Amino acid sequence: MKDESEERMIQSAVRLPRSLHESLKKVGGDRGMGDEIRRRLEASFDAEKIPGNPNTREFINAISFADQELVRDFGSWSKDRFAFEVFRESVNGLLKHYEPKGEPVPLPKPDGLAEILYAENPSAEDVGRFLVGTWIRDQPKRAFAERKKRS
Repeated sequence: MKDESEERMIQSAVRLPRSLHESLKKVGGDRGMGDEIRRRLEASFDAEKIPGNPNTREFINAISFADQELVRDFGSWSKDRFAFEVFRESVNGLLKHYEPKGEPVPLPKPDGLAEILYAENPSAEDVGRFLVGTWIRDQPKRAFAERKKRS
């Protein structure tokens, strides 16, 4: 008799390019290629469920495009100083492209945490530093959680 997890699964066949098959097999390691494919497919559907600003997704895609082009022509921005400067200029140019009109005035949402976390009239730099600092501080926790999820 099949256990509950097998009852929920269905066998399928997918034709893959040989290089993709080899990459998935390698990355899957001991867990196996099937588990790696499931993990990646679930992550892609989870990403679609996250509500967000369509401009943010477009901005991230543009950054990814700039990164790919940069790696092809100059190398990784995280390893080469010139590539880093090109990447910074690309991101700054994209930010300028998406910059809204008007003056930057803090209007915290009444039901949010901004009024608790930040000063009465926070500057954009202060809020930005706080957000980046929080992301950097929590990066080891996210990396640990991701490794745990993969194993």
